[in-house]
Amino acid sequence: MDFLRLPSTLRRSLVSQPRIAQALLRHVATTPNPPLDNTSEPQKLLKLSPETLNSYTVSHPPLTSDLPKARSFFTKHHPELLFTSASFRALPPSPFPEVAFLGRSNVGKSSLLNALFGRPHSDIARVSKKPGKTRTINGFGVGGEGLVGAKAKAPARDSTGQEVSTKSEAWKRWGRGGLLVVDMPGYGSGSREEWGGEIMKYLENRKQLRRTYVLVDSQHGLKKTDVQLLVHLRKQGIAHQVVLSKVDKLLYPDSKSPGPLRLHNGLVKLKARCEEIRQELDEAAAEEGVRGKMGDLMCCSSEKSLDARNKTRRIGVDELRWSVLTACGLENTIDLRRATKVKVSDEEEPIVQEEREQYAPMQ
Repeated sequence: MDFLRLPSTLRRSLVSQPRIAQALLRHVATTPNPPLDNTSEPQKLLKLSPETLNSYTVSHPPLTSDLPKARSFFTKHHPELLFTSASFRALPPSPFPEVAFLGRSNVGKSSLLNALFGRPHSDIARVSKKPGKTRTINGFGVGGEGLVGAKAKAPARDSTGQEVSTKSEAWKRWGRGGLLVVDMPGYGSGSREEWGGEIMKYLENRKQLRRTYVLVDSQHGLKKTDVQLLVHLRKQGIAHQVVLSKVDKLLYPDSKSPGPLRLHNGLVKLKARCEEIRQELDEAAAEEGVRGKMGDLMCCSSEKSLDARNKTRRIGVDELRWSVLTACGLENTIDLRRATKVKVSDEEEPIVQEEREQYAPMQ
């Protein structure tokens, strides 16, 4: 009999009788404690996947079958520099959808773009430790049919007869079905003030622009210039997304790959950093009278991989590729059955995909 489960009136009546009270005391003194319940399910450790790595509040996370499609799109052709310009007015009127990448100086933008193109060890997007190295607006063509047609035999010339760079006409030879990744000059320390004006002209007036990706260092978080830019983009209604770079510094600061528990703790820490950034930006926007909440937040590393089967698969890069495709409306134009056995580069392994093959989440 469980004495504590009896009605309170009955318990008081029993305790008031001396003989019964003594019997209850002897029972309590000699009854052992019940064994601990060790059958309860232990806490599930987080594993690296699109849902645990990124913060999705607007769109749905990509399916595992979407990631190889995105990788194939970005790596089946060599990326080509189609135009470069120091001013907005000199940009060509290309017909392709564009996405822009910008961030503070030395946030890791050039390294991330090289990883996005599937060439992490190349210098397609120049990499430098010197702040403000990117000084022009550079458009890279990816995907689609790649370069088509023949190069012009004679150098291009402007209306005054002056010879101009052949890169200014390269966009005309980019095949259908592709998009342009635009590398913008950095802002903040080491960047020139006049570049900011050209950046804003592009972001506010470029009709081909589908989304702007603003890189933020995951270790240091938001800086004042980051907040100012992001609040301005929200105020102007410019489609944008925050990308946390160098997330490997939070997931595992040293060179040794983390075990399951350590990876779980790193993902929890990264999720907390995402929430801090989201809250800070929403509060800053509210102070400016801007309504709405921050959208999806992507997390990437241009250097580290946690995929034991493919070390060239950088953390979060395939998810970022998929985000670019959806921003440009190209996510339904890719057929992996036509992209089998594609040798992407000397740096990455060949993509050998079957129709039903999927990427498994990173362990």
